[in-house]
Amino acid sequence: MKHRILGYLLTGLVACGMFGFSTMAFGGKWEEKAAIPKMGAISGGAWWLGAEAVNGKVYAFGGQDDLQPAGKLVHEYDPTRDVWTRLKKWQRGRFRLGSALIRGKIYAVGGTEDNFQAVPFLDEYDPKTDTWTPKADMPTPRMMTATAVVAGKIYVIGGAESFYFPSAAVEVYNPATDTWEKKADMPNPRWGAAAFAARGKIYVGGGAVDQTHHKYTDLTEEYDTKTDTWTKKGDMPVAYYDMGTRFVNSGKAYAIGGRTFKGNERDGRLADSWRYHWTVFEFDVEKGKWTRLKDQMPTARASLATAVLDGKIYAIGGHIGIAAITEVYTPNGWPFPKAFSVSPQDKLATIWGKIKHNH
Repeated sequence: MKHRILGYLLTGLVACGMFGFSTMAFGGKWEEKAAIPKMGAISGGAWWLGAEAVNGKVYAFGGQDDLQPAGKLVHEYDPTRDVWTRLKKWQRGRFRLGSALIRGKIYAVGGTEDNFQAVPFLDEYDPKTDTWTPKADMPTPRMMTATAVVAGKIYVIGGAESFYFPSAAVEVYNPATDTWEKKADMPNPRWGAAAFAARGKIYVGGGAVDQTHHKYTDLTEEYDTKTDTWTKKGDMPVAYYDMGTRFVNSGKAYAIGGRTFKGNERDGRLADSWRYHWTVFEFDVEKGKWTRLKDQMPTARASLATAVLDGKIYAIGGHIGIAAITEVYTPNGWPFPKAFSVSPQDKLATIWGKIKHNH
């Protein structure tokens, strides 16, 4: 009898949200939000910009709108008011860059100022003071890199050297010492690939494999930061590049948008011989497998920026013409319990699993 009463109490507590999360799951939804303001030289929006979320806000920076100079503008998005606010200019503004977030600071990695020459620049942005600080240059100048954070360090993988030749370089930046360390080259050089980190490992999928913009791969590889080795994982559903990719605390990652040259009609909108994708692919870290979802992005586009805030993915700007659009994706299963968040040891907690087992 006592066990039965305790079981009822546990059920009631969970239903009431006593454990800090709701048991009601919903998701797979897209919502349109306030358009991102002018980021480049002429119009609203931008493509190949950077974005990160910190302290309840989303920050978008750099980017291009097909005219010089490369975007030097920085904007802050407040989701509670659905408002973008312009901040101070970024003097080393560029596009086709990578971005990362460590301890409340945003890092802009590599990129280009003229669309052809890759630069080695690394800049640190402090949202609290709205200031940029140049840091140690990356050893290998690159643009459109795969960038991910593991154990407080930024891993910059692949990308393109000047004039879009794929790079195999793997270099790691330590913000505590402002130094770079070279790692073993990646086995399959590419640029514009999907990339994210989970459990101390980095996953790189898809990407362009030559300088023509017309050849891509569906290959997915897992990089182990501890052993400096690569392992093949399940292929992506299509071969493509220029997508936005983020890992959320559900234990899954999402690749959104992207492009191919005269690609499959199923995957998106055709414009000027380019297929701009609206696809959403979900990667299950446990299974090492990608799945195509039905929740396609309302506005097909490539070269967009993405950021995760409160378990939702913000898809910002991008290329199909020049997109000024901000759309937010709520993955299936949201809201995710905090028990599923990645711990400092890069391991998924199992508190919720234990509760279900005991009950």
